[in-house]
Amino acid sequence: MKRSSEPETPSRHRMRRTALAVPAALCALVLALLVSGIAGLWDIDVFDRSITDQVPGLRTPALTNVMLFVSAFGDAVYLWFMGPLVLVTLGLYRNWRALAAYSAVFVLTPIIVRLVKAWVARPRPTVDLYGGVEAFSFPSGHATNSTLIYGGLALLALMTFKGAARLWAVGCLSVLILLIAASRIYVGAHWPSDTLAGLALGGLMLCGLGTVTEYPANNRSTLFTVTALALTGPLYALLTLPAARMLYHALG
Repeated sequence: MKRSSEPETPSRHRMRRTALAVPAALCALVLALLVSGIAGLWDIDVFDRSITDQVPGLRTPALTNVMLFVSAFGDAVYLWFMGPLVLVTLGLYRNWRALAAYSAVFVLTPIIVRLVKAWVARPRPTVDLYGGVEAFSFPSGHATNSTLIYGGLALLALMTFKGAARLWAVGCLSVLILLIAASRIYVGAHWPSDTLAGLALGGLMLCGLGTVTEYPANNRSTLFTVTALALTGPLYALLTLPAARMLYHALG
């Protein structure tokens, strides 16, 4: 496979790293603010409850089905399929440095999330949803891992697609990440600050990965992975919807 006919110059790479520093700093700031709230430096519960107290009034059977459907895209089982698929895409592009970095981050991030959950030991808004360390809520694993994996795919789409295809792919993946985060609040699995922390943590790691990702030579592998998501994601969500309804049986 040939490299792109217009390889990234050192100056362009420096510009990209500088551009990524801005969202990285914002993510770090948000994460620090939320951690300070968890540490008791400000009343994070007031912030959370001001939002979660409004959620029951928004619930309807139809909206609940939509949110359960969306939330399934962030399930660990499905992300263990999509994550390796993104890695395969990088491998097909022979983007070896990025492949090594993504592999390490994809494996370590769920471990980090579980360790933080066990350390903070923050109860979920709805108790008894999960057992063990997953009974704790900060940060949201769905939000963190979805931001990292779907964000990584969006980054590849940004680099390889052009015109309307780029706009649609990056836009849809970004909306999917935000909807997954919102769905976790809706179903009562997380406080708003949990999902914000997940978005910020995943975003911070994604910015770091963006600095080592080289411009691929073509869009074929990215197109395959985006298509696989579009075909398998809804199928997985539909197949798991009955079990999700049983788990979140108290929702309207």
